[in-house]
Amino acid sequence: MSMAILSVLQLTEIAAAYVFVILLLPWLFLRRRLAGFGSVPVRFMIYFLTGNFYIINLVYLLQLLHISCWLTLFLGTFAPFIATGFVKYKGGLLAALEKKLVQTLLVLGGETGRKTLFLHLRKRLKRLLAALSRKGSEAVKKFGFEILLVFGLILLLVYMYGTNAVNVYGYCASDVVLHNYWINEMGHNNIFADGVYPFGMHCLLYHLHGLFRIPVYVLLRLFYVVQTVMIHLVLLAFLRCVCKSKYAPYIGIVIYIVSDRFYQYTYIRYHATLPQELGMAFILPAAYFAMAFLQEKNVVSRLKEAGDAGAGEAEKVGGEEKKERGITVSGLYLALFAASISLTLTIHFYDTFIAGLFCIAIGAGFCFRVFRWEYFKRIVAAGIAGIVIAVFPMGAAYVTGTPPQGSLNWGMSQLQSAASASGGTGTDGGNKAGEGLAVLENILDRMAFFVTNDMETAQVLVGSIGLLFVLGLLWILFRKVDYGAVLVSFSIYMTAMAVFQAAAELGIMQLLEVTRYSVYLGYGIPAVLSLCVDALILILFRKAIVLNLCSFAALAASCVLTVRMGVRPPTCVTPYETNEAIICLNNIIRENKGQAWTICSANDERQMIGDCDLGFHYETIKFLKEMRSIDEETEITIPTSTVYFFIEKIPLLYSDPINTKKATRRVSPEGAEKPLSEGAGIKPYTEERRWVTMSHMYYWALAFKELYPNEMEVYYETEQFVCYRVRQNGYSLYNFAIDYGYNGYDETKKDQERGT
Repeated sequence: MSMAILSVLQLTEIAAAYVFVILLLPWLFLRRRLAGFGSVPVRFMIYFLTGNFYIINLVYLLQLLHISCWLTLFLGTFAPFIATGFVKYKGGLLAALEKKLVQTLLVLGGETGRKTLFLHLRKRLKRLLAALSRKGSEAVKKFGFEILLVFGLILLLVYMYGTNAVNVYGYCASDVVLHNYWINEMGHNNIFADGVYPFGMHCLLYHLHGLFRIPVYVLLRLFYVVQTVMIHLVLLAFLRCVCKSKYAPYIGIVIYIVSDRFYQYTYIRYHATLPQELGMAFILPAAYFAMAFLQEKNVVSRLKEAGDAGAGEAEKVGGEEKKERGITVSGLYLALFAASISLTLTIHFYDTFIAGLFCIAIGAGFCFRVFRWEYFKRIVAAGIAGIVIAVFPMGAAYVTGTPPQGSLNWGMSQLQSAASASGGTGTDGGNKAGEGLAVLENILDRMAFFVTNDMETAQVLVGSIGLLFVLGLLWILFRKVDYGAVLVSFSIYMTAMAVFQAAAELGIMQLLEVTRYSVYLGYGIPAVLSLCVDALILILFRKAIVLNLCSFAALAASCVLTVRMGVRPPTCVTPYETNEAIICLNNIIRENKGQAWTICSANDERQMIGDCDLGFHYETIKFLKEMRSIDEETEITIPTSTVYFFIEKIPLLYSDPINTKKATRRVSPEGAEKPLSEGAGIKPYTEERRWVTMSHMYYWALAFKELYPNEMEVYYETEQFVCYRVRQNGYSLYNFAIDYGYNGYDETKKDQERGT
């Protein structure tokens, strides 16, 4: 089976597992409780939040108690269903189990024939299929064309971002290896192995690994496609909730996905499984449920009894409410807002900062209501509760002696340095109009450099943000206060993002790297475009049918215009491991079941081996340094029956956080003549140092193969990469330390000899 086909199958498995746990199980558990509540996009966001929130905190609990394993993950995942069944049957639970047991014994004893059993099963299957068919036909009648649009959008996203997964097999960001290590340690109930850090993504991936037995390195290689699809689906759900027309939400999203007018900083990080990008999926739900709460006219209104799935549908915000066991609509919105805030902080603190910025913008947009005490105290309390829930597991680890991880310390130092550098650099005095123009020019300049590919597109985007603000004020004057407040809130949020991106030029505190702001700005641009179109169409047409027809026409026109202006091809990011290395790793794991083996390579494969109990790793740089001062006493042995050596003939450009350059420099005697790097960690594998390291390794392999031509065999080779395999007797190991002509001399040892 080719690696491309295997990647497709693995991606399908990951997507199915994630959708099952995060969407299907919450839907099964909540569908009757939420029957008729809100619209489909609202319920989608509720299921999405519930699934992620429950699974992440379940793993936190099991890890902190040191009882995480397949059984506890399974029981914890289905615990809500078990508890509901127990409450539902109560005293009749044992009777129901006894009845099922009797039926099973009758079948096993032959008293109930196979034909009778199959007849019962067939009847149940027919009833199930009939119910599914009925529900499916109802959904098609109601949402038929939108279902096609959503599936088309998913296919487009899979094509644009999945192409990289099928063609590139290594990790596409340098820090994924560190996340690999942290998740591997969770397999030993050692959460926070490197210090306290937001572990939301790690908990989620560990759950998929522990419950479904998907290898960690496969999850980290491919999960970004599923993650990116979900990020865009959440964006679509948010826009469907706030827009008045059906098809306006698709306009901005389609333009964002395929247009070549956006610079790579806005989407390149989607090609790697990274916490910041996963956490982005919870920013817009936090914003929506905050705005939904603020649109509640009566904060003590309650939910109607949901009853059956066919219960009457409740109206949206401001209409009749549902009542269920004392839970208020506003209470539900606040709980979901708190869960969203909690998830942003649980996954990555950058997302919490952006969500907080959005909340401030919402406060400005809804200033006429947010400062009323009955609203203000509740929404502030919900935000604090969300932060406390997220901080609690990290705080529990910290008070028990686990120090903060280095990234948190680095983040705090960044904030301190940004705060100290921001003072006194702004412009003062002078012409106010001139200052305003200078600020606008700086914003446009940063936007054109980091977000778009040209100044014209930057001007259009900044103008759209301004237009959105004007339209919001206009709708407030038209007495559509809540809708206008939503538009104003989003425009203020995007303005703040654009200002912060130009913070260095404007002399204000720059909290995040400029490239990080580009990701968030890019994610907000589709909403700006869609909301502008929606608000403009709504001015002209009020009837739903005409409004939807016009929005569909606008969608078609925007697609044609985008194609004519330029469509970008799918991006294939240069990975931090060669495709050949991943192919070899897959084959080695499959072929060596039950046998001990070792890979000698750069440091990445060490974490990819993960939970392979018989798989070991030997560092390339350690291997080479141990034979720099070769003499009769120098000995390097590797105590496994099979040893593999991964060597890049064209070394990768291991330099940027997201690598877009292609390597062309081959190993050579010139590189082998240079001394090995003395740097620690991954430094010997970065930039030119990697070329030097691989040149040494390549000429060592040629020399060793010349000495042992039968034992040193080529396992896999291409123009860019070669893997050698050595089989050895475990009781008579080879000494891999040889003079290969470029050993060099260990200066440290030389100094020691002089001292003696």
